[in-house]
Amino acid sequence: MFTSLRARLIASYIVIVLICLVLVSLALIFLVRHLQARLVYSGLVDAAVPTAYRVYNLLQRNLTPEEIIELLKEQAEKQEVRILLLTPRGHVLADTQGDWTGKQAKIALDKILKDPRTPYVYDRITTPGGDTLLYVALQVTPPRIAAEDSESQPRVFVALLASPRRGLRTILKDVAKRFLQAGLVTLVISIILALLIARSIAKPLRHMTAATEEIARGNYDQDLDITAPDEVGRLAASFNTMAREVKASRQAQRDFVANVSHELKTPLTSIQGFSQAILDGTAADELNRYRAAEIISSEANRMSRLVDELLDLARIESGQIEMIREPVDLARILGACVEKFALRAREGDVELELDASALPLISGDKDRLAQVFTNLLDNALKHTPPTGRVTVKTQEVKEKPRKREPITSMIEIAVTDTGPGIPPEDLEHIFERFYQVDKSRAGKNRGIGLGLTIAKQIVEAHGGKIKAESVVGLGTRFTVTLPIAYESY
Repeated sequence: MFTSLRARLIASYIVIVLICLVLVSLALIFLVRHLQARLVYSGLVDAAVPTAYRVYNLLQRNLTPEEIIELLKEQAEKQEVRILLLTPRGHVLADTQGDWTGKQAKIALDKILKDPRTPYVYDRITTPGGDTLLYVALQVTPPRIAAEDSESQPRVFVALLASPRRGLRTILKDVAKRFLQAGLVTLVISIILALLIARSIAKPLRHMTAATEEIARGNYDQDLDITAPDEVGRLAASFNTMAREVKASRQAQRDFVANVSHELKTPLTSIQGFSQAILDGTAADELNRYRAAEIISSEANRMSRLVDELLDLARIESGQIEMIREPVDLARILGACVEKFALRAREGDVELELDASALPLISGDKDRLAQVFTNLLDNALKHTPPTGRVTVKTQEVKEKPRKREPITSMIEIAVTDTGPGIPPEDLEHIFERFYQVDKSRAGKNRGIGLGLTIAKQIVEAHGGKIKAESVVGLGTRFTVTLPIAYESY
């Protein structure tokens, strides 16, 4: 019955309102308990005055106390009181319940006798049955008549008694109906508000559910325009971000498959063509067969490099390759990389320089870091023309990433070339898989387009950053920033 979020919200609001109404009722009863006696006394006074006049009139008709009490029993039952007729000394002449007749009642009538200006007296009294009642007593004979003819008009007092709980019953009787009406109105209003609130929460969630189902069916163009409370609004914004990222991820996967297919298709076509030439005798002489075999070997090596780099990238991204954490001397790594490319630089008439002063040790994987700088130097030399220059420069910098975070020491390694540069529209894509700047960096020795992607993954796995800056016609600079871990050494 309450399986939907909307139904549960409405039910919870109704339960909360009902609990609040019950608590208010209990609080009201608790608060009025100390007013019970005052309310009982007030009610007894209101009822005592007309009762006294009625008794007086009945006395004028020469009725006995017993006869008068018989006439008052219906009134006493209706008003939920007990009526006594007493002498000035507190002797009970008649009682509507009968068990007090002929006995003495401890009612302080002497206050009225001593001071005629006292209209009535009130207090607590214990009945013969042991119950505690509140009473109001006053003189039946009007004071003026009693003073003029005290012998012909004997003094008679009437007392009205009631339970202390009578005040609470009176309050409940008077207030319960109105309180119930107010409670029903409050409940109806709360249900309406609960419907509106539940709708404001459940409606955007239904939209998000429908959008999620569309994404599951392959429709990734989902952008929710939801105006809702902060939490639901943030959820909708997060959903939109997720949908865009899922769409981008799926597009990246399609592009990845397309790029891999394209990269494999070219060498496979060459291998197939030249192997067929060998088989059908087109490459008949020794020179053509050697040339065909050389091309097949070159394309096979290219495919092997592509597969190795793809596997390497997949392992790094999936976390299957764990970076070794050991003290690393970057100056030594950079020196080894530069030395490895020194002969190639001389053959290409390119000046290769290294400016690496003594650097603090960092925590990292020296083989993977060497892979990064090897890739950067390979790209720089590949695209630097003769008489050009490639420089590797290091420095220690201070960085404060965010507010309230301590300043950290970083090592910055910049690899700069004097090649043709990278156009601005291509620079922002330079670290994407298979992306190649064909306009300015095409050539027979062009790479596969995964080296910079792998380098970026390795640098970020070390807690660092890599960026590219370029000016067309002047050259390109790749900057790698790695943190220094003083606490490790």
